[in-house]
Amino acid sequence: MKNRIFLRGLNLVVCGLAVAAFAACGDDGNEGSGGAGGGTGATTGTGGEAATSTGTTDPSTTTTSSTTSATTGAGGGPQTLEMIDDMEDNDNAINAAGGRVGYWYTFNDGTEGATQEPPPDPEGTGETPFTMTALEPARGQSTYAARSWGSGFETWGAGFGFDLNSPEGEKASYDASAYTGITFWAKGSARGAAVSISDPGTDPAGGACTDQCDKWQKSLTLTEEWQQFTIPFADLKQGGWGDPAGTDQIDATKLYSIQFQVGIAPEFDFYVDDLAFYN
Repeated sequence: MKNRIFLRGLNLVVCGLAVAAFAACGDDGNEGSGGAGGGTGATTGTGGEAATSTGTTDPSTTTTSSTTSATTGAGGGPQTLEMIDDMEDNDNAINAAGGRVGYWYTFNDGTEGATQEPPPDPEGTGETPFTMTALEPARGQSTYAARSWGSGFETWGAGFGFDLNSPEGEKASYDASAYTGITFWAKGSARGAAVSISDPGTDPAGGACTDQCDKWQKSLTLTEEWQQFTIPFADLKQGGWGDPAGTDQIDATKLYSIQFQVGIAPEFDFYVDDLAFYN
């Protein structure tokens, strides 16, 4: 059941996004702001400077509890973390805590002949659920991470992510206003990497946009070494290719999805671990 529930919710986002993908596509290498489902998505610019990682030294603060305390890798102030998913249970569900219910999925631009792992499942069959990747060597105490890799996407790219509140596949919003932003560890090789978050003005489920939903995002500079990224909600900007949200900041009281994306590139490989809200 766990592998199947999240897929129903993806259909709420898929409709109309293919139009946005082609409308925004250009030769400037813009990133995808994909929808939740295979073969569809929306292309965007990054909307600002790349996020600055807070360090490459693993503080080894991973725990399986919902909330923990940590210090950023660059020696910043203490953070209170609300873990969204530490991936250590090696399943496709985010941590069932704080009213969150969501499942990891992949999506891409549907380029013929291109490949992505884990593969998307737009029909909701449950035959190809998202699976975590074992880390060899482990990253401190962390032994699993979310990962997607592939090649050959030529329209806007590919991505992976989850909805924050989709019980029984019915996509709803999640109130994250108690937090300052998100933090996570990432590494990989991917052109146009970005993290995006949707709210009522940038997600079809919110009713304000349909096929031109331009999510709030921040570009990421990935390396082959693990880096911790700490991104305040206030730093997220729309890509500028689609419908304006009508405000200059994300509505953290009603968040729908968190997605990690890559742009057009011959190959990509993108790892994410220990994703949490922080304040």
